[in-house]
Amino acid sequence: MKKKFSAAFLLMLMMVNITAPLFASSHREAPLIANDPLADNTDVYAFRSPDDPNKITIIASYIPGQLPQGGPNYYQFGENIRYEIHIDNNVATPGDDITYRFTFNKTNEDPSTFFNIRLGKQNLKTTY
Repeated sequence: MKKKFSAAFLLMLMMVNITAPLFASSHREAPLIANDPLADNTDVYAFRSPDDPNKITIIASYIPGQLPQGGPNYYQFGENIRYEIHIDNNVATPGDDITYRFTFNKTNEDPSTFFNIRLGKQNLKTTY
């Protein structure tokens, strides 16, 4: 019994050590958008707002493969891209009932430096 347990434990330990780390999704599988990651919509989340159950919170994610440890120099939204979120409230009628459109503009406050963050003052500002 003890030998069976030891062998099973050793086998389990070996299996754990040879497995590769897994990620939820790469979001890099669409061939036409692969060359334009700033425009790549990876996920859209919609849920009832915790503050007001009569409202919906919508979160859209862009730029696949960006990791949290990449900060503070994260990828930025593209200036020549129009981001859109389409909402259809009534499935009986064709077309979108609501469309949110966002475009972004960047302003470099101090072009004499490449630093984006300096002592609490943002050098590169993005507006939408």
